[in-house]
Amino acid sequence: MQATDISSFGSKQGIGQDAVFSGGWRVIEPVIELAITQANGQGAYVYQFDLQSARASLVAFVGPTPFKAGVRPPQLSGSVAAFHSRRHTPIVLQDGAAADWRFAELPEFQGGRFEGVVSVPLVDAAEVVGMVDFCRAERAAIRPKELAFLFGLSLPLAALLKASTLREELQKMVQLLADRKALDRAKGLLQEALGWSEEHAYLHMRRLSRQQRMPMREIARQLIEAGGQRGLI
Repeated sequence: MQATDISSFGSKQGIGQDAVFSGGWRVIEPVIELAITQANGQGAYVYQFDLQSARASLVAFVGPTPFKAGVRPPQLSGSVAAFHSRRHTPIVLQDGAAADWRFAELPEFQGGRFEGVVSVPLVDAAEVVGMVDFCRAERAAIRPKELAFLFGLSLPLAALLKASTLREELQKMVQLLADRKALDRAKGLLQEALGWSEEHAYLHMRRLSRQQRMPMREIARQLIEAGGQRGLI
């Protein structure tokens, strides 16, 4: 089977580039794009596992877009997600992947896009943190050299997946700290301007948030920009 131009099958993009999804995942895309080029594939789809909720989320891909534009892909749950989150060994199917119960629910296999798959668990410190499906549109034998190359991506992709997760968690923490700082500053402005207690200022901001259906951080931003003037009170 000859290598096929990815662009002929659909958008070549990672989820992190789509406006529906938040950052961190773009670092994975060049790796999986190289992998499908080397292995004569037409798509690669990376899933992250949430072991606490037994769910799997599609976090990056290269190949045909498996969901409508602007729509967040569904999370996988139930027996299929549980099965993949526990397995430490790859699965290789030259054909019939779309009809196999282990893959039929995955969005990339719906609609009969792909016939074959090399599904590699992503293992970090003996924990399965995700999986990547390297897909082929037609039935074809997979050479041992190609399989070894794809299997060898388990550890580096797992590390990138964990690093992306940590990066997103760090970004969330930074945002929370920035929000807290803004709230404290806005409360201080209200206390200074109106002689209120800290509790009174906080309750007032919370009431504005509910009345205007606006996040507290946005209320704080407006108060700071207005310098705590009565026009926003």
